[in-house]
Amino acid sequence: MDRKAPACQPTIPLTWITRAHSFRWNPARWLTGYPGPFIAGSPCSGRLPLRPSDPTPCLYPMSALVDPVQPLLKAHRRLASDLADLCLEVNHEVYLVGGSVRDAILGRPVRDLDLTLAADGLALGRKLADRLRCPFVPLDDTDRTGRVVLRRRFTIDISSFKGDSLEADLRKRDFTINAMAVRLADLLAGRPSIIDPLGGKGDLAAKRLKAVSEASFRDDPLRVLRAFRLAGQFGLDITPRTQTWIAACDEDLRRVSGERLLYELSLIMGRRRTSDRVSAMIRSGVFGSLFPGWMESLSASAKTSSATSPSTSPSRRLERTDRLIARDVFLEDQGLYTHLTGYEAKMAGDRTSLWILRFASLLLCGIRAGGAAGGTAGGAAGGTAGGADPTLDRVEGAAGGADASADSTLDRVEGAADRLRLSKRERQALHQLVFGAVRLLEGAATREPDDEALCRILRGSKDDIPGAALLALAHGPDEGSAAGGRIAKAARRLLWLYARHRSLRAKGLMLNGADIMNDLGLAEGPEVGRLLDKLETIQTIHDIRTREQARKLLYGDAAYGLAGAESA
Repeated sequence: MDRKAPACQPTIPLTWITRAHSFRWNPARWLTGYPGPFIAGSPCSGRLPLRPSDPTPCLYPMSALVDPVQPLLKAHRRLASDLADLCLEVNHEVYLVGGSVRDAILGRPVRDLDLTLAADGLALGRKLADRLRCPFVPLDDTDRTGRVVLRRRFTIDISSFKGDSLEADLRKRDFTINAMAVRLADLLAGRPSIIDPLGGKGDLAAKRLKAVSEASFRDDPLRVLRAFRLAGQFGLDITPRTQTWIAACDEDLRRVSGERLLYELSLIMGRRRTSDRVSAMIRSGVFGSLFPGWMESLSASAKTSSATSPSTSPSRRLERTDRLIARDVFLEDQGLYTHLTGYEAKMAGDRTSLWILRFASLLLCGIRAGGAAGGTAGGAAGGTAGGADPTLDRVEGAAGGADASADSTLDRVEGAADRLRLSKRERQALHQLVFGAVRLLEGAATREPDDEALCRILRGSKDDIPGAALLALAHGPDEGSAAGGRIAKAARRLLWLYARHRSLRAKGLMLNGADIMNDLGLAEGPEVGRLLDKLETIQTIHDIRTREQARKLLYGDAAYGLAGAESA
């Protein structure tokens, strides 16, 4: 049962303490937090009478700041004592700063301890690592920053002040919620107080994201993306003044390296329910700056389509992508959800496949807004796409070859992959997701694609068929329309064929290349490969039980003893 803290004085209401923070009452264990220039205190400060103009103080148990750090401090048996010795060596001028303080205030576990001090952070970090016998990674020789790597992926970053004092260091940080500090010695002693010269605590309580200064973005334009990431992660609203500074960073954003851009974008798009933040980035024109030449029109498209045709706006498509990824029970998934488990696995480093799936959805929005499609093009089913549902865009040519629209789409996919320095696996997945979705949308533009057309999509997108089907469902028209119904039905059939194809890969084909060469008297060459592809399609579509049945259907006489596969 939750307990209420006893009222030590009547002028300040005490907050409820959850069971996680319940402890024996001790006035010395309380920290009074006033949103303002400096947040610190004791029970004595809490007894001062409140003026009408004073902000309502927030009372925090000391453990609320100490507890989130405990798992990290216990990651090494000598860590707490060695950190205390480090504090003594620099006259206690070591501070916990940045996201570590923010997370502790929010009660989130702190896995990365960010420390700053007036001395040489690189040298002291190496000394601490030697004492703990842990790996040490130099990060920045200019800022004298190094990282101590503990077990269970806990880390400690130690840096020198960016400036001649702690306050100067805090004023050089990105956002006010990251510009707070706690003296490390006080934290280890269990009596922390928050040093907050810029009012970050108040901004955090008010759900505001405020940049420290315009120079924050000039010094590091990547902080523009970090603003949207933090806003989405903690449910914050970016202040109007900060938005103005972001809008002025157009040219600076173009110079951000691909590796750093990839890191931030993968963090933004790897989280749950990111469509709101990505849509805000679209409206702000950020993507036009990051991908110049073809994403500029996306911002205008987002504004006009949201007003004139909300069902086809980028925001709606991104939202549906999020809902399908989250396995929303209120959406008809066409058998998709059972195939999405693999997208939670890591693809490159710490990046999962989910981020590349969301980025592919964003790319599709940009391709459609940029007018990559146009004219009459044959769909993947082999028919013409002219006169199709107007909500579908013409982005793919005939199944046998790409036209100018497909070339433009390919250029944009490859351009995005080059800009982000994607790994080989991520680049391949992005290509397969985008073109798989495009071919499925085009294939169902005017009529239901047949199984052979779906098998061509299957061969092209391989293991990314579930993601391609998800994107087609997210970017296609509503199921109430004729085209939407065809896309939904085609997606279901494609997923059914995908499941059969996976089973077929495990069992193997009825005939191999040597069998085909012996049967037809062929030499090794592309014709044998073409026949093997055809056999794979036949066995995916039909229930083939014997090698003789496979031969009859592969070489001719398709009616020989074959039972067509039942509809999905």
